[in-house]
Amino acid sequence: MKKFRKLAAITLVGTMAISLFTACGNSGGETKTEDGKTLVRFSVGGSAGELAQYEKAVDAFNEQSDTVQVEMTGLPGDNYNEKIMTSLNSKTAPDCFYSEEATFGELEKSGMLLDLTEFLENEDSSLKTADIPESILKNFMYEDNIYGVPVDCNPMVIYYNKDLIESLGLQSPQELYDAGEWNFAALQEMAEALRDAGNVGFVYENYWAPLYSVISSDPDSLYSEDMSTAYFDSNRVTEGLTWLNDNIQSDAFTYAGTLESGESADTLFVSGKAGMLYAGRWFVADFTDLSFTYDVVPFPYYQTPDEVLSAMPSSPMVINKKTENPEAVWEFISFYCGEEGQRLRMEGQGNAVPTIEGLEDIVLTGEPEHAQYFLDAVDISFTYPSAEATHPGLTDALNEEVEKMLVGEQDVETTQANMQSLATEMLAEE
Repeated sequence: MKKFRKLAAITLVGTMAISLFTACGNSGGETKTEDGKTLVRFSVGGSAGELAQYEKAVDAFNEQSDTVQVEMTGLPGDNYNEKIMTSLNSKTAPDCFYSEEATFGELEKSGMLLDLTEFLENEDSSLKTADIPESILKNFMYEDNIYGVPVDCNPMVIYYNKDLIESLGLQSPQELYDAGEWNFAALQEMAEALRDAGNVGFVYENYWAPLYSVISSDPDSLYSEDMSTAYFDSNRVTEGLTWLNDNIQSDAFTYAGTLESGESADTLFVSGKAGMLYAGRWFVADFTDLSFTYDVVPFPYYQTPDEVLSAMPSSPMVINKKTENPEAVWEFISFYCGEEGQRLRMEGQGNAVPTIEGLEDIVLTGEPEHAQYFLDAVDISFTYPSAEATHPGLTDALNEEVEKMLVGEQDVETTQANMQSLATEMLAEE
């Protein structure tokens, strides 16, 4: 799913869309439909294209369920997480909703989420622990209990405007990749050429996934295994931050946080102004009627080709601990996050990559030409750091320091020192 905080205003999809703040079972709202079904309220953020895909799965569930009716709410704007947190604190939350990796820890530690372990370990459940990749599921666990179910995964790749790059007489990222030359220097050189021709070279968005792709060839090495020590003071982090900052200051890269209101990485790309961006499959649902041909390529390597990697965001579906109907909610979630729900949500121009084995074919239909890279990236991807998942606020604190560097308020040395200091301090907190 596209990062909630980056979303522009969206249109609520279908007749199922309702206001989050007008009704909720936890605040005494009606929990039965007119025909006697149990009502489950489900909230999610996303673009219009994404919401249309989600609605397919919700509609299918409602058609096959004799006992449960789901109402989906698409939450517009760029403050999805704030709306969810406000609703939880005011007891006006939906029964289930998408969370983000960076806020999941806060939700869980606040005691707001239902423990799903019993559901997932029930032999009669249609969705079990064994169906979910351990590398993803671990991010939604705390003290061996499971509090979230991945709805899908989104290994990230470089999107590029194939027509624009070819018009400048440049080798395409695919050609460079085939030649074993798709590295940090090649990305920089291409961004500079695009800039010199009056375009936006590469749009950089500041959150954990792009950052750790830049500053580490092995993001697990940023924290000790026991999560007691941070290593943001390493030479590799210095080199990555320096490379990123140099490109931002030279305008080879454009920081998305400095764009004018109404502009974003995807709008720049759709308009043909931006040559490259780094994202998951969430843009495929919206890149269906472009005036140019686009394609994707893996994120470049730092020094050697065997260092090619990808960040892989994966949003969990969670259940409000105060829901009055946990069994009914689980019936929906096990469908939505299971094989049938994932296929319905991601077939064609879907917005993510399945976590259920045997569904790889749905990624290979439609655009882009090299959609296989989304699948290949699963095996070389890193997920959200466990240290940050279990220490709410750490990710935001680190991103804020990088933000200061990107807008020219502090240098690389200060940024790196502050990141190390903040991480050390927050890891020491209980």
